[in-house]
Amino acid sequence: MLNDRTRMRTGDMDDELSAGVDKLIDEFMVIVDTMTEERHLQRGIARSQLPCSMVAILDKKSLSILAQFQLENRIASYFYRPDIALSPHQVAKSAQWEFGFEDAFLIQIPVELVEQKTQERHAALQQIASEHIDSEFLRLQQMLILMRTRPIFGPTVQPIGTRTLLLLLPQDTDLRVNDKAILNASQANDLQIIEAGDIRSGKSAVHEMWYSINYAAVIIADLTGPDAGIMYGLGIAHTLGKETILIYPQGSKYLTDIPRTHRIEYENSDAGRAKLEEQLSLMLGPMLASVVEN
Repeated sequence: MLNDRTRMRTGDMDDELSAGVDKLIDEFMVIVDTMTEERHLQRGIARSQLPCSMVAILDKKSLSILAQFQLENRIASYFYRPDIALSPHQVAKSAQWEFGFEDAFLIQIPVELVEQKTQERHAALQQIASEHIDSEFLRLQQMLILMRTRPIFGPTVQPIGTRTLLLLLPQDTDLRVNDKAILNASQANDLQIIEAGDIRSGKSAVHEMWYSINYAAVIIADLTGPDAGIMYGLGIAHTLGKETILIYPQGSKYLTDIPRTHRIEYENSDAGRAKLEEQLSLMLGPMLASVVEN
């Protein structure tokens, strides 16, 4: 907590001034705690509510409060620098290089509030507290949506080939009725074409598929018949957020609401495959443009 009195104190700020800073921090934390409760947020979403080490720097324009979560050996350092005005960037840099804070949060309060009485500065502190809580909540949301993965296939550092197409095609030759239509549509868009191998052939084939999926701009999966390799590859592709096109015969049932996934249902006839080729060719152009923009 920012207003923790049990921390070891250091710094060059005199006792009277540091007592004023402590009083302001106490008032600030009362507001933070109240707002957090009113918004029905879990205590600790704002890191100022957690055990932390703190550095307070009072310059000629601002009181900058730097803090970082820390369970043991917590410190509270107070510094008075009336001859300079530190920008948020400068303060953040100091947090890392001078105080060893690797994941600090920063609260800046106008210097005039330090000398004001409680009621005079209450509204201003409310606004600063609200912005602090909003920032901390947004930080938590961003952390939650980050998927931390550790692929069993190993890392990949390959750039995306912006005009590269990966084909996930059935391994059963009797089911490969759409190859010509797919290749014609791909070649019409001047694409580099890669075909995924049969992952049943061993570990190296799985790794090769992994690298190919990472490298490809767009992936086409022919779901004409059941094929474990195709479904395995699609699972990887969707996890990586790749643009994919699903091709399947009329009457098949596949998920129809997967983001960044396009679908072509074809009729199992020569005319149906001709239409498939036309649809696929028209679909690939805008998809590739989207990949290049992103």
